[in-house]
Formats: sequence, structure tokens, C-alpha cells
Amino acid sequence: MDNRSQQIAELEKIIYKALVPVVRATPGLNLSFRDDVILISNENLPDVDTTHACLVQTSPEHADALIAEVVDYFKMRNLPTTFFISAACTPPDINQRLLAAGFVRQPTTEAWSILKGIQPNDHYVTDLRVEKIDEELVLTFAEVMLSGWGLSTNLAPLMAQTLLPSVAVPEVNHFLGFLKGDPVAACTIVCYGQFGLMRETSVLPAYQDSREGFALETIAMENVRQQGVKTLLLQTMADPSSESHFAGHGFKRAFYRAIYTRS
Repeated sequence: MDNRSQQIAELEKIIYKALVPVVRATPGLNLSFRDDVILISNENLPDVDTTHACLVQTSPEHADALIAEVVDYFKMRNLPTTFFISAACTPPDINQRLLAAGFVRQPTTEAWSILKGIQPNDHYVTDLRVEKIDEELVLTFAEVMLSGWGLSTNLAPLMAQTLLPSVAVPEVNHFLGFLKGDPVAACTIVCYGQFGLMRETSVLPAYQDSREGFALETIAMENVRQQGVKTLLLQTMADPSSESHFAGHGFKRAFYRAIYTRS
């Protein structure tokens, strides 16, 4: 493995190690670290972010058997099978092997960006009021998240139920931004030592052309900086507008992951 692939592999491991406290606190959420693959599954809300296989690292002789084993792993749990494939995965033809096994590459690609050395920014001027949510705000947080992603808020009670245990986890920070008392934006940062794991901010449609998302991110990043976080890893979908937005904070692309699914 070359240095670039090794760096990507180390970052991927950090991402899932950061989730260990969340997994321990969340019923139905499981995480397995193996030498040849990482597996995460969510029995209660099996979206691709929390139900997939990644960091496949095996030999050509064992690759097809490993793919079949992963399919069986999810099938036994009545869950869909998804692979996230980065440049750190082996063998080099793993993508073609997945296609041959009946998987379909999704049109969207996941992107991870990195920000090394969060700069102090405790005097940011904004009308946005930011709160780290408690149990009473979990449902509101879920509604904002879903609305910002263009999804039905009918899923909010289930999402809130899934998120609720993580509210009590010290490493997890769910932030909600308010304008004139109304919730308009939400984001999450999970702390892991000097690293922070950040998902793309969700902003209500009426405010997506404003600076409220940027303001929430700035305040949230300052909050975790004061908790000791020095490096942030950010998950988004790969698109120029997202890259441009987060470049404003200083993020740079770290790696991409292709998404392969099979029903």
C-alpha cells in the first residue's frame, strides 16, 4: 500500500473509532472492526450512513468470498448491503468485483474533507443563537435535519428515537441554530481526542441561500475547539457547491468513497 492509501486507511479507521461511544449507547447500532473490512449496521434506522461495509482490504484470492460473506452478514439481519469503496481498498479491482456480484454504483459519491488546526473564532458576529440540544430538543433537531435534506418529517419520531441515546454521550455534540426563536439549522460533531467528526449541516429550505449554515458551523467548530479538537473530518456528498462552501472554513478534500448497493 502506498503512503496516500495508507493515510486514507488511517483516516477511515479514525472515523469509525470516533463512533464507538455512540454505538455503545444506541440500541440496534453495531460496529465491527476486522482486518479485512469494517462493518456498521443500524437495525432501527438502516440508512447508508450507518449500515454499510467499508475499508475492504483483502487479497484477490479472498475478495469474492469476502463480498459474499458481507452480503450474508447484512442479509441475516434483514438489512440492505452497501459498500463504501475508497482508494485504500484492495484488491485494486474491488469495484469490478462488486459489479460482477450484482452491485450497482450509485450516481452520488461520498466526500471526506479535512481541516487541520481549527483557528480560534469566539467573536463571530451573527443573529443566530446556537444551543447544544438536550432530550427536549431531539425531535426538533430531527425535523430540521430531515427538512434540510429534503426528506419527509414523518420520519422525525423514528430518527429522534435513534438519536436520543447519543444526547447523553459526552463526545457527541448536536447543535441547533435559532433565528428569532425558530430553529433553522442543525449539525453534529463527534469528538475523538484531538479529532472531530462532522456531518454536513442541514438548513431549512427557506434559509439555504443565507449565511445561517456557515454561522452555525463556525460556532460549533469553536465549541469543539475549546473541547480540545484540533482536526476536523467532514462528511459530505461530492459536489462543487459543497466544496466551495466548506473551503470558506479552510477544509480541503481528503478522499472520496464510491457507493455500491444491492437490494
